[in-house]
Amino acid sequence: MDEMFGIVCGLYDTKQRLTVVIDKGMNSEDNFSWIDEHARIHFITTYSTYFAQDLATVHLDHFEPVDMEKNRQLEEEDRLLAYRTKGEYWGKERTVIVTYNPRTARKQAYTLESKLETLRNELFSMRAKVRANAPQWRDPEVIKERYIRRCHQLHISPEFYHLAFEQSEGGLKMSFRKDPYHVSRKEAMLGKNIIITDNIDWSTREIVEASIDRWQVENRFRVSNNDDIVGIRPVRHWTDSKIRCHLFTCVAAMVYLRRIEIKLASHGIHRTAEDVMDDMRHLHYVLTLRKKDRKPTRQMETPSKTQAEVLSAFSHRVDAGGVLQPVSA
Repeated sequence: MDEMFGIVCGLYDTKQRLTVVIDKGMNSEDNFSWIDEHARIHFITTYSTYFAQDLATVHLDHFEPVDMEKNRQLEEEDRLLAYRTKGEYWGKERTVIVTYNPRTARKQAYTLESKLETLRNELFSMRAKVRANAPQWRDPEVIKERYIRRCHQLHISPEFYHLAFEQSEGGLKMSFRKDPYHVSRKEAMLGKNIIITDNIDWSTREIVEASIDRWQVENRFRVSNNDDIVGIRPVRHWTDSKIRCHLFTCVAAMVYLRRIEIKLASHGIHRTAEDVMDDMRHLHYVLTLRKKDRKPTRQMETPSKTQAEVLSAFSHRVDAGGVLQPVSA
């Protein structure tokens, strides 16, 4: 981090503070201790709702819409809500914001309901095997382990159902029931996200927007793994020098892709480089062979509206003869 932030801070020889937006996978005492020691460097990070369930289950009555342009364009029932408070994290008091996304909550509620129904049906099947005194279904501990393993496969908590076993003359009996407390608590956490920052003077809108903007970095990782765009993996080299060269060309490619997006955005075209590259890949040349010339002529097909917009942004056009021409400024 010393090397990385040293380079970033020195790019423009600025004395202004730098805010780093990171993901919860980077949360650690050492990282934040390092940041706290550098007065010019601040952070905004997300925090797992699993480790802050009291925050994640705060009632929506305490939330209010975030004053963002994108939020104002949405219907009232779809607007992002936020609840702001403070808390001690990594040895210091930080600003904490809990956001609630209604759209995400609805999707997660549907997924949770589907998983609970799947689990319930499998519990019925397990109970039937126990009643039938089937082999390998006679030990309560083994059955519980199978239940927990299935919950992990479904990425769902085993606490949502309670299993009970009773030994009688007729053999082992199994029963189960849903735990309404844990289910309702999970439902109260749906659509919630926790943001923590040491920028205590920032507004809620500034903090939320900065955290949301990390999708750009996540998108870069996705693009880097796209074989048709960058294709950083697999690394088809063995020596260190060639591996470094391969990684450098991939980073250079990602820089050019980002510059394409910036160039298009300056002309009012807000599209991802991935989308543009795929679109322009379908703009074809054709070779026309005329009898009198006996010499092939290369012509470009008529571009679509979106292809023509991209060409125009880069000061080019396709004329009536199918020739790519520069457009003078």
